[in-house]
Amino acid sequence: MSEPFCSSFRVYYEDTDAGGIVYHANYLKFCERVRSDFVREIVGFSQRDALKGAAQGTGHGFVMTKFNGKFIAPAQLEDLLTVSCIPYKVTPARIEIYQEVKNEAGKLLYAQRCTLAYIDFARNTPMAVPPEFTSSFKQYLAPEDMVYAC
Repeated sequence: MSEPFCSSFRVYYEDTDAGGIVYHANYLKFCERVRSDFVREIVGFSQRDALKGAAQGTGHGFVMTKFNGKFIAPAQLEDLLTVSCIPYKVTPARIEIYQEVKNEAGKLLYAQRCTLAYIDFARNTPMAVPPEFTSSFKQYLAPEDMVYAC
């Protein structure tokens, strides 16, 4: 694995509660953005193309089936956050990704693991992850001895 894929975000007023602390659900949004960017920019996979026909039940794509998050410290208004995306497992029908959110000082604020299944929307069942996705994704898997915060 090379360096983890990361993106940075400034915390805006809309991301916070009345006390200027990031609202808990927004960590999920930050992580989703970085996962989507990783899949498009690094893996080279167009989720938009895969989803074509989803409204008619003919598309396919990733859906989150399992999630484990750990809130460690709060992010605050105007913080600059760095969100990482670290894939650690791929199977024929699913992928697993670990993510961290850190502040400008490098302090870990939030960590999560998630499992995403590849779904055939016509049958509403898991299907094989496309081989071109799997071969590219495997290049970025974390080392087996990596330490996770959650």
